[in-house]
Amino acid sequence: MTASRTVLVSIVVSVLVLAFSGIVGWQIGSRSETPPAAPPTPLIPESVPVVVFLGDSYSKGIGASTNGKRWTTLVSAAMGWSELNLAEGGSGYTTSYLGQKTDYAIKLDVVAAAHPDIVVVSGGRNDYEAGTPSITGAVAVSLFQAIKAAAPNTEVMVTSPIWDSTEPPAEFTTLIDGVKAATGSTDARYLDIGEPLADHPDMIDPDGLHPNDAGHRTIAGAVIDVLV
Repeated sequence: MTASRTVLVSIVVSVLVLAFSGIVGWQIGSRSETPPAAPPTPLIPESVPVVVFLGDSYSKGIGASTNGKRWTTLVSAAMGWSELNLAEGGSGYTTSYLGQKTDYAIKLDVVAAAHPDIVVVSGGRNDYEAGTPSITGAVAVSLFQAIKAAAPNTEVMVTSPIWDSTEPPAEFTTLIDGVKAATGSTDARYLDIGEPLADHPDMIDPDGLHPNDAGHRTIAGAVIDVLV
């Protein structure tokens, strides 16, 4: 074999060896490569209770600087609830305006559609203003029964009626007693929060009626204390 041919054969053999080594190395590397890790299973949070609030202007959040500072939203955040606030200013157990019903019962269709875990009813001041404190308890019985009929799996909670920072009139006590008795006859849970704004004019909005941010925090604290 000539020298040039010997050199050529040596080059060819070297190329083949390198190529074969590369193929083997690629195969080994491919087989030994750690497969990509599977993506972590996403954590699916448990569903939170859906809670509907039926109430008046206090529950709607009048006087609070933002909805996030109203007492219903503060309570919902503390309790881990999903809030559906259906409160309306001027409403109550027995209220009407210009011959049209404005009471809590007009929201029952929305309550039913929401399939709530809990319905919180709060109010009474407007019933006093409407001159119906003596019958509010009887109407409350019908309301609580209607809530259970509209949403059979819901728990009904009722806060004691709230006055402002001044001394409540005597008839307001009659109204409170009626609402409390209504919960006892309908298996609703009565949340006796007293009068959290009493003797605290500093917690009242400049309008002289509604709680300010501090007042809403105080009401929320009273409700949470009863719940936990």
